[in-house]
This record gives sequence, C-alpha cells and structure tokens, in this order.
Amino acid sequence: MSDTPRKDHLIKHAPIGLRPIPAFDQAVELVDALERELAAANERISKLNDYVAALETAGDKMAEELSYGYDVDMWRKAKEAKP
Repeated sequence: MSDTPRKDHLIKHAPIGLRPIPAFDQAVELVDALERELAAANERISKLNDYVAALETAGDKMAEELSYGYDVDMWRKAKEAKP
C-alpha cells in the first residue's frame, strides 16, 4: 500500500487535460508533502499516547503504594480531569 494514498488518488482521478499543467504538478507536490507531514504527526501523537498510558500506569502504582498512610486524592482528581 502506498504511503501517500491521497496523492495517488489525485493523480489517478485528475482529468487528462489537467495533468500537463505546471500548477497540477505543484498541487501534487503540495499534497504529497502535506500527507507525509500528517503521517509523521500521527506517529508522534501515537507515541505520546503510549507515553501517557505508561505514565498513568506508573502513577497508579505509585498512588497504590502511597495510599498506605498518605492522601492520594490529588492523583485521582488529576486523572479524572484529563481531556
């Protein structure tokens, strides 16, 4: 599967008369660049979500350990308030 399906779709479905126009090539290059940037941003978001999950797991373990004699309501409130 292509890593730029939107660009491929644009090229495949463009009217034949549009293809030799330089502006079409520029549009294809722009779509290609934007699509690659989007893929990279989605990858970074995925990694951040993994980090957040790991931090929540660590926070839960820490709260469990601290719950023996300490108030851990701040952690629970912070977890519930996340967007």
